[in-house]
Amino acid sequence: MKILFLIFLFLFSCSSSKNTLPPIEVRDLAGREVKLSSLKGSNVVLYVWSKTCVGHTKDLKRLRELVVEHPDYRVISYAIAMDVEDVKKSYQELNIEPNFMTLVDTAVKFNDYFPITFLPSTYIFDKRGKLVASYPGLPLSF
Repeated sequence: MKILFLIFLFLFSCSSSKNTLPPIEVRDLAGREVKLSSLKGSNVVLYVWSKTCVGHTKDLKRLRELVVEHPDYRVISYAIAMDVEDVKKSYQELNIEPNFMTLVDTAVKFNDYFPITFLPSTYIFDKRGKLVASYPGLPLSF
């Protein structure tokens, strides 16, 4: 009986690992709270950037194209270490009208679950919310 319990405990801990969309709350551009884990049920492309990172300008413009090219994915711009107004201002300066969801993580909570090594970076999650790939920058294809 103890062995069955240990097997169950092991399987449960593996399925609830840190390799899934985390239960952190961030804000969208309207200021509403969004829990990242609520995106489960959709394939997700999470493009993580900050105003100070190199390359984000062309990548943010490319996100608009990804929405059209990959309708089976939820394409998300995920701004870190900025507030909602900073992100809106960045979009204005870059002349970008997003057709994708934008989430703002002022406190960089995402880093607690997925240490950010490169900025910008892209994280791809499947419908179960499980991380399936990550890339420095924005990949040309996925």
